Amino acid sequence: SASRRMSADPDPHWDIKLATFGVAFLGCFLVSLLTRLASDAAGVDVPLHIRGLAVSGLHAIVVVSTATLTFLRGDGDIGVGGEEPLLGSLGLCVSVAYFVWDVRNMLRTGYQPLVPLLMHHVISGASMSWIACCVPRAVWYTCILQMSEATVPVNNLVTLWEWRGAHDRPSYTLLRWLLLAAWLPMRLLLIAYFHVPVYREWSGMSLPMHILALNGPLLLTFNSAALAKVVLHGFPWLARKGGKGE
Repeated sequence: SASRRMSADPDPHWDIKLATFGVAFLGCFLVSLLTRLASDAAGVDVPLHIRGLAVSGLHAIVVVSTATLTFLRGDGDIGVGGEEPLLGSLGLCVSVAYFVWDVRNMLRTGYQPLVPLLMHHVISGASMSWIACCVPRAVWYTCILQMSEATVPVNNLVTLWEWRGAHDRPSYTLLRWLLLAAWLPMRLLLIAYFHVPVYREWSGMSLPMHILALNGPLLLTFNSAALAKVVLHGFPWLARKGGKGE
């Protein structure tokens, strides 16, 4: 079959994928550096974990774009026109580069809780690397999961507002509700939907595809726990009387 031939043959796009990983990895450092220079110029002491929000936000915008385009153009089989969806594979390479950079960032900042997010980065990064290099048929399915990164920019704004001590502002309350509104469809319903095409194609999937499909239940469990611990923390986020104005 075409999928077997593609798996057996050398990856014709290995150089583009490796270059994408390298550019994305260096880009993470560049964005963090530019953020530090901007904060220094403004005379504001911005800690490393806050500077990292710019990197994660940009990563989310890039990979949600590549994943959405791949999902909309794909057919759930092996890609568009029987070929590997290269754009989706390059999006996976960008995510792997970001995960590697962010693991270093988390260890440097002493991020807490470290273990759950570290497990997420390691498992997702390893799976995406394997898919981008060896399992092209799984790219379309993985892009469904990757679209869940759409919640990251809103979550980053919540973190930024909290760092600024803006908990009493109406804008902070609005951001918390927006995060909840984004989390439910993008982190729970979308990943639940991932299991629909997987179940439909399960009998025709190879063993590597079956193993990779296990990322769905893992992410659904992870995001459900994060809903309770992170998204709903402090619910209902009512602005306090006498709080700071906008």
